[in-house]
Amino acid sequence: MSFFLILNSGSQTEKIALFKSAGKALESIYRNQASIKSNDQRESIIAKLIDESPVGTDQITAVGHRIVHGGTKFRNTVVADQKVLADLEELNELAPLHNPPALAGVRASIKLFKDAKQLLVFDTAFHHTLDEAHYRYALPAKWNQYAIRKYGFHGISHQYCAQTVAELSGKDVGQLNFISCHLGGGSSVCAIENGKSIDISMGFTPLDGVMMSTRSGAIDPAIIRYLGQKQKLSLEEMEQALNKESGLLGVSELSSDMKEILAACKENNTKAKLAHQMYCLSIAKEIAGMVTNFKRLDAIAFTGGIGFNDGETRAAIFPDGNLFNVVLANNSVGEDNRVVSQKQSKYPVFVVRADEELMIARECLRCQTGGLRS
Repeated sequence: MSFFLILNSGSQTEKIALFKSAGKALESIYRNQASIKSNDQRESIIAKLIDESPVGTDQITAVGHRIVHGGTKFRNTVVADQKVLADLEELNELAPLHNPPALAGVRASIKLFKDAKQLLVFDTAFHHTLDEAHYRYALPAKWNQYAIRKYGFHGISHQYCAQTVAELSGKDVGQLNFISCHLGGGSSVCAIENGKSIDISMGFTPLDGVMMSTRSGAIDPAIIRYLGQKQKLSLEEMEQALNKESGLLGVSELSSDMKEILAACKENNTKAKLAHQMYCLSIAKEIAGMVTNFKRLDAIAFTGGIGFNDGETRAAIFPDGNLFNVVLANNSVGEDNRVVSQKQSKYPVFVVRADEELMIARECLRCQTGGLRS
């Protein structure tokens, strides 16, 4: 029997999940999280969360870590060592909000779980199957030395969504063509062909793509220079505004929480209505663009907190009479992964409860039984 600890170390939270493995089966036995103010607290907080779990530190077989950005070098899961951590430090400037806390979590874990294998699972790895026409920006070739390209994110979630939709539809994931919509605080739309990512809305950073809770999504880059001059803002201040003050929050001037936006819509708040409409339009347009990647489309799926729970937003993305001929059925909240389209719908629409921790645990199990990919 093996025990896999999954760590998701964010800038303000430490999330953990424990899985028990007997053979090829995985069972979730404990999940918890705690707020965190600085990376110096990682070790003590992880230790406290484990103390409250049914498993001791000496029983942990492997620790799986979610790492948002793996750059061009890390295309598969790797075992953490000092060389790997040094290489990842160089990527901090590409994901300054995400990678530093994750690396702090890895270092804390190495101290706490000395006998466990430390496995790094990358959000960007799933998107390394994009071809050059999809990942390259139309920039001067002389800038290629800076590794400016579309990396894509939410890869762990999109991969889990693909496996779940395959199970629900009775297909082999390697023969499944579908569009995965991860809608939450951050949102992205991914085209998946034969189980592999071929296009993704997020780009060089998680700021690109569709409108999100506090991120603007794609905008005309000339806006940055123009506003910088008008508002006397530095590049750092502009980046802060685009990442933390835009999206649903910026348009509604009310909240970044979709539940609060929808509640305000019911009270006829015009700014909330506009924010919701803009959000849904950005998702719909991205889905429409992703369709151009396929000769055959098997399904569309929604995951993430908004994607799974929010039937009102799904209905606004696919309103009655839409050109996709998608006909949604019961949009109420449900506990299970399920179909939410009617039989006459041209494409079946699935909702999948996001579970990145389970996906990472599956990767830990695969590495234990089949070894690491080269």
